[in-house]
Amino acid sequence: MADKVAGRDLIGRNVVSDRGTIIGRLSDISIETTGGKVTMLIVKPGKDIDVKHFRLSDNGELLIPFKAVKAVKDVLIVNESGIPFS
Repeated sequence: MADKVAGRDLIGRNVVSDRGTIIGRLSDISIETTGGKVTMLIVKPGKDIDVKHFRLSDNGELLIPFKAVKAVKDVLIVNESGIPFS
């Protein structure tokens, strides 16, 4: 049986690439209303991140597909090659 984590417990955690780059902090998640699946991480970018390389929300936050998530621990680890760049 897989471990479960409440979405509210993930908010504020660092989002880190599988190459060790701190991308930013998770500010929200997007959920598909019909199936209840998490579809997108909404991430406040870190100070060293060049946001022009990412898809952005209307608020300037990074949009990272949930399918890029490799692991959820104290941080969320995402596969850098799974992030669509603009």
